[in-house]
Amino acid sequence: MNDLNSESTQNKRLKFLNRASKRFSTGDTLALFTVGTFGLHLITFFLLVLIYGSYSQLNKKPPPSLVQLETGKSIKVAPLGNSDRTPQVVSHFVSNTMTLMMNWSGNLPPTNVEESAKPKPDEGISIGEPGLRGNKVTSGAWQASYALSEDFRKEFLKMLTDMTPPGVFKGKTQVVLVPLSIQSPIKIEEGKWKVNMIANLTIFDQGNNLGEVIPFNKEIFVRAVEAPESPANVSGLAAVIYQVRASGLEIYAIRDLPQENL
Repeated sequence: MNDLNSESTQNKRLKFLNRASKRFSTGDTLALFTVGTFGLHLITFFLLVLIYGSYSQLNKKPPPSLVQLETGKSIKVAPLGNSDRTPQVVSHFVSNTMTLMMNWSGNLPPTNVEESAKPKPDEGISIGEPGLRGNKVTSGAWQASYALSEDFRKEFLKMLTDMTPPGVFKGKTQVVLVPLSIQSPIKIEEGKWKVNMIANLTIFDQGNNLGEVIPFNKEIFVRAVEAPESPANVSGLAAVIYQVRASGLEIYAIRDLPQENL
């Protein structure tokens, strides 16, 4: 009798274990996995909706128009492409570069207040073979020439040596560029512009206070380049190059402006 009872109890335990093992079958496991995956997809979908909403709000905000410099001064800015420049920037670059390159006073460009009050004489920069007559350009023209493209710069400096009167380096002659009109830049392709400049070169010699006027009407071709990042505590020639190329522009050609009909 006891054996029958123990056998019956053992059979009940086996049936219970069989039911427990069948409770989580393969099909049930797949169903749970599917439900879990679907839940994760729902969570991801809601997160994407939230991110899209945030980007939409950010897109509606106007771009920042002010930038604060390290000195505390704030300047206005505008969103531009890498090769885009405003017409004002192009015109300002052309005006500054040509004025510095074509004004020959016989004095060095001042670097401080003392030199502005008492300028130092300009001995010129030799171009080409040393010792030859007429192979110098003024220091200001040489500095401004770094605003030209490298292939055009050498050619233009050689032309300036022929144009620069020897009396400039002796303090007897001065040449002043007088811009009469610098027209608005004409965009010729992406990142390239043409600027028409109408100007006069006025040459003053000792005893000639009226000066000799030479027309200087040019087509100046400008293109956008990567502006160099000036390192800290830079001086000398490197500082000059960084300064003249800070606008991210360079002149790659200059030619005579065609005469219009009278």
